[in-house]
Amino acid sequence: MKNRIKQWMSLIIILGISFIFSTPTYAEEGETATSQAAEEASGFTYQVIFPENQQSENGYYDLRMSPGQKQTVEILLKNHGKEELTVNVTLSGARTNPNGVVEYGPTKLEADESMKYEFTDIVKGPEAVTMAPGAEEAVRLEITMPEASFDGMILGGIQLQRQTDEAEAEENQGMMIVNEYAYVVGMILSETDAEITPDLSFIQAYASQPNYRNSIVIDLGNIVAAPIKGMTVEAQIMGETSDTVLYDAKKLNMNMAPNTVLNFPVSMGSDAMKAGKYRAHVVATLGDQKWEWTEPFEITKEQADKFNREAVGLVQEQGLDWQLIAMIVGGVIAVIVVIFLIIHFVGKNKKNNKKKKKRKK
Repeated sequence: MKNRIKQWMSLIIILGISFIFSTPTYAEEGETATSQAAEEASGFTYQVIFPENQQSENGYYDLRMSPGQKQTVEILLKNHGKEELTVNVTLSGARTNPNGVVEYGPTKLEADESMKYEFTDIVKGPEAVTMAPGAEEAVRLEITMPEASFDGMILGGIQLQRQTDEAEAEENQGMMIVNEYAYVVGMILSETDAEITPDLSFIQAYASQPNYRNSIVIDLGNIVAAPIKGMTVEAQIMGETSDTVLYDAKKLNMNMAPNTVLNFPVSMGSDAMKAGKYRAHVVATLGDQKWEWTEPFEITKEQADKFNREAVGLVQEQGLDWQLIAMIVGGVIAVIVVIFLIIHFVGKNKKNNKKKKKRKK
């Protein structure tokens, strides 16, 4: 039961953190991209300084580069507080989350093996910037393009987050959720306007447990250096030799960052996972393009047992209610036994007392 409670608490923490970091914040040219509430939460504001090779009027970097080009761009930070403030700077390559949303902040999501140029190999910056009260400092980002020319895009993001000092960390140590606010500025690097035909690959299907829910996860790879926008993915899970659909999922308007992996989940609902051999039938469509695969996979007994023990949705099926019933029945029996013993001893005492009275007479 304690493990179950810990699982629920972990899930709440994960959802809270995901909510904070799910939407990148982009600055508009000439303005600081922070609301008053955000400013109060973070203690600083920022402004993207666009260079001449900025291609669009969007609030993120969209730079037209050339092979081997080196360039420095700046994000201006301002400390609005009355104390010294340090801002941590984290660079990350763009990735695709299971909901089909492109993430620009720090993540453990994977790149596809087709990725030739990783954002963090191309763009370098400081790990942190410290500002005196009321001062401004620039985050300088050094861009070094590959010597070989390429078509497509390199996508990434720059996360700016106030550094928590030791005193604050100790103060918040006992809290379940610590509210942290971060800004993420996106960056697109390209050399040409060449159109790239989207292409996908099937990587694998396997048993998993996102958010403590039994699922089959299907990994699809965007194998070209161009983003995918508005894709539909449908998946059906069947037995090894049967065409009966056991589980299915469909999601519209999914996006993918260039050369990244989509971990598409197919939920098993409240069902217990069963070991065996299965097939995954997957169809992905993008406009007139269509990709279709039917691939085998296996769930081992060890995997099924492990996931069933940890699954949040299997409380009824894992015997916890029977455990409770057994405890109640045991408690009732114990009460009956106690009452029986009390009645027995009381009755016995009464008989003994009557005998004593008769003897006295």
